[in-house]
Amino acid sequence: MHVTAITHRKNPTIPMTIVGVPPMEDGYLGEAIGDAFRPVLQFQHRDVKDLFLPLETGFHNLAIVSSKQRYPRQARKTALGLMGAGQMMFLKSIIAVDEDHDVKDLDALLKAVDYNVRIPEDLIILDGMVADSLAHASPWQNVHSKLLIDATTPTSNDHRANEPKMMGCPDSLGVSASGVEGVTKAKMMASSMLVITTNVEGGPRPESSMEEVNEEGAKAQREQIARIRDEIWSLESAKNLRWLFITDDDADLDEEHWRRRLLWQLFCRFEVARDFHFDKERKRVAWDATAPIPSNEGPLPVRRWPAVTLHDPEIEERVEKWMEREGL
Repeated sequence: MHVTAITHRKNPTIPMTIVGVPPMEDGYLGEAIGDAFRPVLQFQHRDVKDLFLPLETGFHNLAIVSSKQRYPRQARKTALGLMGAGQMMFLKSIIAVDEDHDVKDLDALLKAVDYNVRIPEDLIILDGMVADSLAHASPWQNVHSKLLIDATTPTSNDHRANEPKMMGCPDSLGVSASGVEGVTKAKMMASSMLVITTNVEGGPRPESSMEEVNEEGAKAQREQIARIRDEIWSLESAKNLRWLFITDDDADLDEEHWRRRLLWQLFCRFEVARDFHFDKERKRVAWDATAPIPSNEGPLPVRRWPAVTLHDPEIEERVEKWMEREGL
């Protein structure tokens, strides 16, 4: 069960995810540990320039690593090495970026994935790998698939260096996608990226755990996601859409820090082998981050789904008053 947090209104620099209170202490501890051990990691993996494990992804669901590159695809070697480095073996996803990339800059990350990643060439999936015990989206405890996204710029000696830039989608795609049945909201994240929210009937909600298997509900959820995915892909304005992110409508795409919330949902709610869907040409991918209904009969099992740990409203109010009194 994961404890999540949100940016305090008086300090917008603190990362945001879910609940309206200051971040938990594990957020600061996680970043401090990452900074403290980075030199050791760089000594063992000389190509690592910088590394960031975002609080919003629970530290074991995503690592963003900037890497030196003297040879084509060298960053992939670096990322694969990190996936076997001590406790980092529990990582679900790694995004490799250029040496000069600010690993804590979310806008820069979106730009790198939007402009540099070619599907499926730059997506590496490793099936049947070790998982963290807290990776509740994994089909089996301590076993899941891993994802490496190579978002680096091709080196000058890479045969892809002179390939033309990939085209993006018109902003009108967001409006068109909003008209698809079952879509609550749709928003362009980047030129080739669209995120939509939907309501899954009977699906898990943040406030409560879902313990029992519901095969009928799980099948309906899979069918709903597949229909929405295919209808959006068939839109005229979606020809150059490479990334389609689908999540539950408890994510408010109009909220100020919605992308931080989305980061948590995308990387913590999905299992790579089960929730990553390519089109027939394998040129674009749909990323299903809706909270899954427990099932044993789907393509891969879905285990019990835990609730998010929420804070007592009375405690929240006391903390708010204390911070206001202390001028924090």
